[in-house]
Amino acid sequence: MYPAIILASIYFMLAYGEVMAASSDNPAVPAGGAGMLIPFAIAYLSRKRAIGGWLFFFYLQLYFSFVVSLLFIPQALENLKPSEWGDSLQYVMFFLSVVPVFILGLIELFVATLLLFRRTKHNVKLLRKVLIGMIVASGSAVWIDYSYFQDDPFIVFDVVSLLFAVIWLSYFYKARRVKLVFIDRNWTYTPYSERRNLTQDEKRKLRKRALISAIVVFVALLMMMGATLQQEGTEPDSGIFIVPVFYALLAALIAWYLPIQRKKKAL
Repeated sequence: MYPAIILASIYFMLAYGEVMAASSDNPAVPAGGAGMLIPFAIAYLSRKRAIGGWLFFFYLQLYFSFVVSLLFIPQALENLKPSEWGDSLQYVMFFLSVVPVFILGLIELFVATLLLFRRTKHNVKLLRKVLIGMIVASGSAVWIDYSYFQDDPFIVFDVVSLLFAVIWLSYFYKARRVKLVFIDRNWTYTPYSERRNLTQDEKRKLRKRALISAIVVFVALLMMMGATLQQEGTEPDSGIFIVPVFYALLAALIAWYLPIQRKKKAL
């Protein structure tokens, strides 16, 4: 259902801060890595509810992100003052990278909340359109940051925003829960034991997906570790493999348990 590359990208970006911390002379398995399991625990424990599973996690991260963004509004407003800039082109580029994403974030918050109270196919389609707009705006912000503000660490947040917009758009197009809860309004929980009856062909596909996800995450994080150590002038040791291996195993585990697209039987 979800491409392995998207899964790999999530871990690539979420692990960014811990890779930086683990690039010291004595790296250890990141304690915060266990914290990444919290979203999956939340999704699992709420799976029986209509607004549960990954759908609950979508709303959780949406509202949490909004609250966190409020902390940055004063600084953003200060930076949006033209008088604070000496280069007019850079100011325009900064404006275009920040304002559209923020406005679309507010629209996404409004539409997603509306969908909670008015569960209709129209509102699902409306949210999909907003997410497409967020992809365009976040993609443009990433390009602007890369072209004009390469030294700004906030480029990481724009990349993460883009990745999650892509993932949630895929979710609201593909997830069976979305159709049952918002369109059919006929949610019925199906136990895991009933829906996880895999054929040999499906098991082979899952093994392949898990392997690809693990390899992509391992290589990406290993390259990041190497680049970070080079910038710090630190010689590598065996500890350079700890973080990549940790997240590669985690990525393989998630890839195995993600849903798979099953072909519909011909009538």
